[in-house]
Amino acid sequence: MHYYGNETIMSLEQVLRLKASEVRILEWVRTYEFLENTYGVDEPVPYFLEIRCESEGVRIRKNRIMDFPDYQCEGEEVFPNVEQALAAFHQWAEEILARTEK
Repeated sequence: MHYYGNETIMSLEQVLRLKASEVRILEWVRTYEFLENTYGVDEPVPYFLEIRCESEGVRIRKNRIMDFPDYQCEGEEVFPNVEQALAAFHQWAEEILARTEK
């Protein structure tokens, strides 16, 4: 886990263990652009995710990495509370992990 300003960066595996109370405290979390393989080597992942507490609700985004550091948003949703947002956020993380395991 790393901190940059008010942003916390975690691995996809760490995000799956993220709790609603932690999101409220951290306010802005995103995933790494890399995933450690079975040999301990970082490999690029084509997506990174963000969850962010904002005045209008909790925003989650799925971003596709084009040519690092350039990316494009492929999915964005705003939820009224952290619990609903976190459930969708976890689902996106699981989908990305399932694709990278193949």
